[in-house]
Amino acid sequence: MLLLLLPVTAWSAALELGPLLKSMARPAPARTRFVEAHFSSMLSRPLVVSGELQYLGPDALARTVQAPYVEHTEVHGENVTVQRDSGKPRYFSLKRAPEMRSLLGSFAALLSGDQAALERQFDLKLDGDGDAWTLQLTPRDPHVRQRVRVITVNGKGSEPRCITTSEPNDNTTVTLLAEAAKTTLPQAPDRAWLEAQCRGAHSSG
Repeated sequence: MLLLLLPVTAWSAALELGPLLKSMARPAPARTRFVEAHFSSMLSRPLVVSGELQYLGPDALARTVQAPYVEHTEVHGENVTVQRDSGKPRYFSLKRAPEMRSLLGSFAALLSGDQAALERQFDLKLDGDGDAWTLQLTPRDPHVRQRVRVITVNGKGSEPRCITTSEPNDNTTVTLLAEAAKTTLPQAPDRAWLEAQCRGAHSSG
C-alpha cells in the first residue's frame, strides 16, 4: 500500500499552482499564435478565426485576427479599441463588458504569473502533472458567471496549449495557442477533435 501511495505523493508535490504560474510568466512584450473556434447553438458549424495575441504589460493586450477577416483589438486598462479591415476604429469600456474583462484579465494574469490577481477573480482548481495539466478558473463575480461558467486552461510543462471558455448556455470557445495553433485543422473541427489537441494528442491530418 505504501508503494502505491509514494508515486501519488510525489506527483502531487510536483505540480503546484504558484510555481506553475511563475513558469508561465512571460516578460512583455510577448506574442503567440492562436486559432479560435466558437461553437454556438445559433451556428451550423463553428466559427473559426486565427491570428496573434500580444501581451503588452499587466494592463495591456492586443488581439489581431488575420483570417478569415482582419480585425485588431487593443486593450489598455479599461479602454478597448477595435478596428476591422480599414474601417473606423470603435471604442468602448470594459466596465460595460464584465465577461470580457474577466477573460482578458485571466489571460494577462497567466502571462504575468500573477496568482493573487487570478485568485481575486476566480476559484482555481489545478489537476494533472507536468506532462499534462488542467487549470480551471471559475468566476467569483455572479454577474460574470451569467456569461462565463468556467475557463479551462490545458497545458504541458510551462506552456499553455489552449484556453476553453464555457458559457452557461453551452456555447463554447476553444482557443489553441502557440504549438497547438500550428496544427492543421479539419474543415469543420468538432469539440472532441479540439479537446484532443488541448490534451496534446497528435493530429492525423
